[in-house]
Amino acid sequence: MELMLGLPPMNQMDATDTPMFDCFTDMPDFTAFNAVTNLVPRDEMDPAPKKTSNSQRRKDAHVSVRLPLAKPDQRPEDVLNRILWRATMGTEPYPEWVVKHMDDD
Repeated sequence: MELMLGLPPMNQMDATDTPMFDCFTDMPDFTAFNAVTNLVPRDEMDPAPKKTSNSQRRKDAHVSVRLPLAKPDQRPEDVLNRILWRATMGTEPYPEWVVKHMDDD
């Protein structure tokens, strides 16, 4: 496999993925689009955990504050994934079938 300068080498996932040729055309589409305004002000912070009525969200808020997020791969992946899932999906059950439990190195 020939390495292209400036691009990372392909891995197994890249090599087996479906090519994106159908996503592109030779003719650009300059049709205008309608922008959607924010529903939540961008300068608004999350409420303090004490003010959150949902007990699970309150627990997640306390855990989130203590997660080491400054550097990549420093936080427990499963913990953060579950917090993000609950924040975006509400009471929809977490897809346990997708979790692959592995020992940390």
